[in-house]
Amino acid sequence: MTRRLAAAVVAAAVVLGACQQPPAATPRPTAGSGPVVADGPGWRGVSVDGPVPAPGTCHYGGSSTAPLPDPSCTPGAVDAAVTQSTLAQTLCRSGGYTASVRPPQAVTDAYKKLARAAYSSTGSSASDELDHLVPLGLGGASSAQNLWPEPNVGDPRQYDRRATGGANAKDGVESRLNRAVCSGEVTLAAAQAAVATRWDTAETVLGVAP
Repeated sequence: MTRRLAAAVVAAAVVLGACQQPPAATPRPTAGSGPVVADGPGWRGVSVDGPVPAPGTCHYGGSSTAPLPDPSCTPGAVDAAVTQSTLAQTLCRSGGYTASVRPPQAVTDAYKKLARAAYSSTGSSASDELDHLVPLGLGGASSAQNLWPEPNVGDPRQYDRRATGGANAKDGVESRLNRAVCSGEVTLAAAQAAVATRWDTAETVLGVAP
């Protein structure tokens, strides 16, 4: 084999190898940079997706009346299937969307125990709820990155005079932001980012009218 032919063979092998390399993984947001994009609704089978934080490694922020999750444990996560262009078919349809993507109670009950251990939650399990940081009504996913044991404090009507249910103040924010997104007052992406960053100031940041 001549030197020129050998060089050509090597070059061809390099090009072929490059073509066979798998595509680079899509970068995921790091903690504090916004919600993670989940692969689907965030759960499958009998468990939620994503790594479970180790016991005692997550810490509450905020205040006693407006607790916030630890962004390194719970940055928030959204379902890739819910976008601005699919609102009419997903979270803004007449009814049934959240029930269609919510995990069975057996799945959430099992994960709540793990989440409470990660956050060192004390007292009765009924004193907090396994909350979706980005709510299902805003396209949130039911993955480990979006679930945290939220203390049941505050009145939902503090943020939403129309709120008739809910166990805490954040529930009022969730219902109002859902209406704001579905009415076109704010975009889905803006609402998701605001609530994942700080749910208690999300409406102010977005300029949602009271």
